[in-house]
Amino acid sequence: MSYFGRILGQAILVSLISVNMPIQAWSAEDTTSSRPNPRHPWPALLQQADTQGLPTGFLKHIDPKFVTVHFEDLRTYAAEYHPHDHTMILNLRLSFNEAGGALADLARMTHHDVALLYHELLHAYLDYLYATDHGQALTAEDQKVLEAANNQMACHYRFVRINPIRQLKGATELRFLSDQDTWEVMNETWAVFVGWVLWTKLELFQDHLTTKSWTPALIEQWTQRLRDAVHSGELLGYYEPDDPEERQIARKRFIAPSNGLTPQDVELLLTTVLGEPPELVQASTAVFEQYQTTMEPAPSCD
Repeated sequence: MSYFGRILGQAILVSLISVNMPIQAWSAEDTTSSRPNPRHPWPALLQQADTQGLPTGFLKHIDPKFVTVHFEDLRTYAAEYHPHDHTMILNLRLSFNEAGGALADLARMTHHDVALLYHELLHAYLDYLYATDHGQALTAEDQKVLEAANNQMACHYRFVRINPIRQLKGATELRFLSDQDTWEVMNETWAVFVGWVLWTKLELFQDHLTTKSWTPALIEQWTQRLRDAVHSGELLGYYEPDDPEERQIARKRFIAPSNGLTPQDVELLLTTVLGEPPELVQASTAVFEQYQTTMEPAPSCD
């Protein structure tokens, strides 16, 4: 099954919805740099991710106390992120022994679940960049990501074409999105790609991220998978309409290819966020550049 077939419907960014939290959650108590508390997300997560060779650079920029993480027996989605209170809710299956007390061992997670986790971590990172109350100075890399996000939300992810009927990819409608819907489209488009990157790399490297590196053969396989994903629409972003009446018609609205990931988005995410090498970035941006020549251009904001 394709990555998108596995991940679709699994994660959602929730901007304005409040939920009742369970009793158990990670806390910042009893944590030291040498012995992270498994209930405290960032030290334990970073330690595990570093050991597994997973990307941690962008995570190290986030204040460890910024995000609160809970586990719930979610029904509709496997994960949610609530930026209004910086809360990440993960399905119980991502917790140790499915007990809801601490994060499960990353080494034992499926590729799908690692991808799902990184999808949500990208939401947390973007939320952190836009938050005004974390009291931390942003790094040059953070500023670069923030500037790129603002530029894309000013036009590319605001005045968009959508696919009202998912199965009819050629049928589109023009929409000028609200601030909330624009924020969500950008978030989900970028997070879907980040999740796909992690899932695909784990598949190609067969979990050996610390001992393998990109070879011409692996990059060729990556490029073919990426080309297939782009052409099938697996990497297109979506949003939940903030209009209650429209939400009754469609729970999600998917954007059309004209307003999907740009080569600039791909370069930023692979380089600045995930720290992938230039040869992989070049091969990936080339896929999107070639695809852009075959599709309808994005609507002009002028």
